[in-house]
Amino acid sequence: MQCNNVTTIPKGLLQLRGSLSSMMDSLYYNPKVAELMNTSMGQYLNGHPFLAMAVLVFGAMATVPIGIFLTFATVTFIGATVGLVLLEVFLLSLGGVSLLCVLSALAILSILVSLVLGACYITSYNVLNFYYSQREEDEAGGIRSCSVSDGDGLLQTQLYTDHCTAVLSLADRGSSRLEN
Repeated sequence: MQCNNVTTIPKGLLQLRGSLSSMMDSLYYNPKVAELMNTSMGQYLNGHPFLAMAVLVFGAMATVPIGIFLTFATVTFIGATVGLVLLEVFLLSLGGVSLLCVLSALAILSILVSLVLGACYITSYNVLNFYYSQREEDEAGGIRSCSVSDGDGLLQTQLYTDHCTAVLSLADRGSSRLEN
């Protein structure tokens, strides 16, 4: 007879979980974040986490193209003050259309990244929730799994609450069916 016991959680995983939750708590209770969360926009984003993640990813990804565009606009403005007004209008229009294309692509990319991150979050949450619920259930009820092989090489498994006991063999079950 063989008894399978529940595996334990690595200490590193528990420490990582604790440090991540303390970091999220310190971020959430930051005065600037608390002030933002008290606004109507903060409450709306709190109620729609996917949209909040998409806005955050878009904002992070849009900073470089906007910075490059502003540098480009400043350089062309300085060039225009020297006398190239028509060139400035053409270059700013071209730069504006380019920026519009880049920001549109970044918006689509940020939605896709948000979908992937959301799927990873939901999957990891469900896996960890299932793992911890099974562990708590096993610790609370003392449930163990026992496997017994009969003479024919067939394996039977049953769950027991207090301790592992023998499982009826297939021959015993077959004989009881024949008697009925």
